[in-house]
Amino acid sequence: MKNVVGILSAAAMLLGVSLAFQAAAATETVITESSFGCMHTGTKIRKTYIRHADPAKLKEAVRIFENKVEGVEYPEGTILQLVPNEVMVKAAKKDFPNTNGWEFFLLDVSATGTKIAARGEKAGNPGGTCLGCHQAGAKFDYVCEKDHGCAPIPVTDEQILAAQGKDPRCTAQ
Repeated sequence: MKNVVGILSAAAMLLGVSLAFQAAAATETVITESSFGCMHTGTKIRKTYIRHADPAKLKEAVRIFENKVEGVEYPEGTILQLVPNEVMVKAAKKDFPNTNGWEFFLLDVSATGTKIAARGEKAGNPGGTCLGCHQAGAKFDYVCEKDHGCAPIPVTDEQILAAQGKDPRCTAQ
């Protein structure tokens, strides 16, 4: 009988450890090209689209962005997008320590989908690296808008809206 109890105890412990590892793995943010579809599927706050697979975490990300909260981190898995070909995704800080967990993406977008052209802390556009601009927004968890964080970008609001309206992935749906 002691042997059976011991075996059942060991099995229960292994099950608990297994479930803990599964829960930890489930919280990791895994980003692939299929993670990026029509940007209009996100929640739009001012000119930025916000997405998160978890509705509660999306609500928290929207609250932080909408209220321009300083000193608060966005939930892992948050996706922020201003224009179709550039995205930032909140991952674990251990994965991207220089950006407080943000991974930057430069995308090639077309009606047939998305290809990741560059990703990581060194991703950028002809103006420089994403981190080069977003570093100034560290107190806002590296998230910038015209009136806080980064230096202004040389693009007008009208140009941003026009680029958003031309996301080719949206017309393909």
